[in-house]
Amino acid sequence: MKLKFVFAGIALCLFGLMACEKELSFETGSIPTGDTTGSGDGNNVTGDIRAKIDGVQWVGDKAAAAARMNGRIAIGGLSIDKKTVLITLADSGVHQYTLYYDGLNAGAFQDSSLADITAFTSNGGSSAAETGGTVNITSIDETNKKISGTFSFKAKRGTDETFRNITEGSFTNLSYSTSLPPANNTDTFKVKIDGVAFDPFAIYGTSALGNIMLTASDATAVKTVALTFPGTITPGSYTLDFLGLTYIGQYNPDANTFLVAQSGTLTILEHNTSTKRIKGSFSFEATEFLGTATAQLTEGSFAITYQ
Repeated sequence: MKLKFVFAGIALCLFGLMACEKELSFETGSIPTGDTTGSGDGNNVTGDIRAKIDGVQWVGDKAAAAARMNGRIAIGGLSIDKKTVLITLADSGVHQYTLYYDGLNAGAFQDSSLADITAFTSNGGSSAAETGGTVNITSIDETNKKISGTFSFKAKRGTDETFRNITEGSFTNLSYSTSLPPANNTDTFKVKIDGVAFDPFAIYGTSALGNIMLTASDATAVKTVALTFPGTITPGSYTLDFLGLTYIGQYNPDANTFLVAQSGTLTILEHNTSTKRIKGSFSFEATEFLGTATAQLTEGSFAITYQ
């Protein structure tokens, strides 16, 4: 089975930014569901992202955010009905980017209203006829940190061989972040990578689209460790296996290397769904998504309150 999408550290952290949009000035969007005019209701909005999904208008009316760090750009939006569009690119400024069917510049669409919430992705196909697309960044205001552009892509989900066609996409004056806020003093995330302790600068816990994602990153959002698992998880031990697309471990040592757990264990010690506090431990062997690099992640532990 062809793997669907590899999140760079910056894209992983963008989920955290969108989950905390009020604290980070990515305010809840003001465009009501079904509003295709962009008029909104006059509340504070830092930008706009929208597209048509198989011809049906979608608007990122819950959260819209972007990030630009260490040679990567991430752009994303979340709608009130929990549909997400996310784009990640190798940053080369203002111009048209190609989303190849098998490349790491990619777009993804995820719909939590479906029984299978696996993402549809622009790099999930086996040929250019199946998937791919373009992103045209038309302006980057480096003074005010705003980014605008257009996008369209064909996306495939390998679990059931179904497709989504994303057209007429646009993002206008999205505020983008160039650095990450530090972790709060109540969250911890520890792990040794090939025997060396990793001390993350930023820690995020995000609940979205039926999953919980825990992300720990250095200050540049380049070196990143992430765990993803179902939001209904209960105390116990689980096998980390990227191919299973349910319990996922990921390690990005730099901006161009993406390693995923081929084997490993996630142990949940506590999960309080009322306070959204989760504690556990993990270890896994990671191998490169498109290459031969490997890493051993051991003695991992976390205690995080997710959004």
